[in-house]
Amino acid sequence: MYSMNETIKNTLRSDFEKMMRYSLQKNGDFGFAIFGDYAASVLNFYVGSSILMQNEKPEAALFLANLYNAGIKHVINEQDLQEIAHVLAQDPTLNYQVIAPIFD
Repeated sequence: MYSMNETIKNTLRSDFEKMMRYSLQKNGDFGFAIFGDYAASVLNFYVGSSILMQNEKPEAALFLANLYNAGIKHVINEQDLQEIAHVLAQDPTLNYQVIAPIFD
């Protein structure tokens, strides 16, 4: 199975942390709905920008889901993480307003 390289993982992690900090500052939380909107849009942005290949999207979705889960003290079980990642990887949404904070 293909595995994303460390550069992509570092980009995913760095942008995720920026978004999390922004959301916590602006909204006081980084809830699941905000995470889902962010993750779907950022994955599609990365694919559209050729930062991420289409075949890497499922792995990247799982990586983001695991980062989120770590932030909420691992309350989501592995089976649910897989399902969340599958839904995120299939979602065609690209909302630039949602991901704008990572470009600041």
